[in-house]
Amino acid sequence: MEYQGEEIYLFNPVVCHSCLHKLCESYSTQCANCGGCIPPFSQVGILKGNDGQKKCVHMTISCTTVGSAFYGYWGKGQLRDFIQIEACS
Repeated sequence: MEYQGEEIYLFNPVVCHSCLHKLCESYSTQCANCGGCIPPFSQVGILKGNDGQKKCVHMTISCTTVGSAFYGYWGKGQLRDFIQIEACS
């Protein structure tokens, strides 16, 4: 399925096409870099902002900024499983 220019492949949970479209309408967020749609159930890069704010970006070469060491999972309207990637020495 395609939603606002983003291809969505959802295997877990399994939902029908119309239910998936409703989930996208209700729980998608906006990419902090390109402004595009990030649908629910997507892996995201995390940009830490002022006052503890966390902004999501697509996990693509063009959207994930160099030095971004945080990533997570955008679920149903919230960030889940947010972790920091350890730097190699």
